[in-house]
Amino acid sequence: MPITSGMTVVFRTAAGPRLGFGHLVRCRSLARALGVTPRVWLRGSAATRAAARALGCELLPETLALRDVGPAPVLVVDDPSAMAAAAWVRRARAAGVPVCTMHDAGRRRVAADLMVDGSVNVAPADGATTLLGAAFAVLDPGVRSRRRDRRVPGQRRICVALGGGAQVFALVPRLVAALAARAPGAQIRVARGYVSRAVLPALAAGEWLAAAQLADALAGADVAIVAGGVTAYEACALGVPLVAVAVTAVQQPTVRALAQLGAAIDGGLLSDRRSATRVADRTAHLLTAPATQRRLSATGQALIDGEGAYRVVAALRTLAARASAAEGATHAA
Repeated sequence: MPITSGMTVVFRTAAGPRLGFGHLVRCRSLARALGVTPRVWLRGSAATRAAARALGCELLPETLALRDVGPAPVLVVDDPSAMAAAAWVRRARAAGVPVCTMHDAGRRRVAADLMVDGSVNVAPADGATTLLGAAFAVLDPGVRSRRRDRRVPGQRRICVALGGGAQVFALVPRLVAALAARAPGAQIRVARGYVSRAVLPALAAGEWLAAAQLADALAGADVAIVAGGVTAYEACALGVPLVAVAVTAVQQPTVRALAQLGAAIDGGLLSDRRSATRVADRTAHLLTAPATQRRLSATGQALIDGEGAYRVVAALRTLAARASAAEGATHAA
């Protein structure tokens, strides 16, 4: 039985080739922790909507009223646009539906009945209405089992995962070429993201991975090169030594924070051939530094335990119960 028994959780989020798919993936991860199908109002293009369906999401029509989604509804809003998020908070409050907003690194925070920010670069806090810090990082429940089953690598496997947006195809080929030159013989596997593309760019070495293959490839890697988003947190939870890079300026604070905490090597902003060479150099060095690998692995797992989604689930249950009790009291009066 879903652990949402007695309440209905629905999501409002945004995704796309430029925005990426981290917010949508986080909603899906939270839905999996809840034991339900992710039912989503999605801000995005037709291609993005097709990608969301491929990820197992049920897309809700914009005309569907919040009160009609099911019993005891709770809305989770995970949208990087404060304006778009605020509009849905107002919609929820007008309908008398409790609402939770998800945030990153303290940016564009929108007040709601419950606010969650599982970033490593916010001050930890655990309260009735605000959950802050890495303890609340929402990751796919599959990370827990892979964390337990993770084998000790040692075969020079590199996993490259720069997010689900179009930046993958722009940045990866020159990065892979630099890796092939500086770590000859290493196995290089590259996540293609969620953007559909008929022809993939040629790689100097290695292979492209379908989105469904990423979890296993990441768990089995000796070193991962990841963007400063959800996959960086997953790599930490799995104990994968990582070189974290920013593919947009907004990711740089997270990358720096992971490095300062000792959970990653800071690869800086990945934007051109020169930066690709720098990232490849740091990755090749990490492949030959087992002591550093062990330190990064232990620190990452201590920082991100993979249980954040379940802590947020517990808070959502409390939120729903509180709203139900208040509604009951109103009717009784």
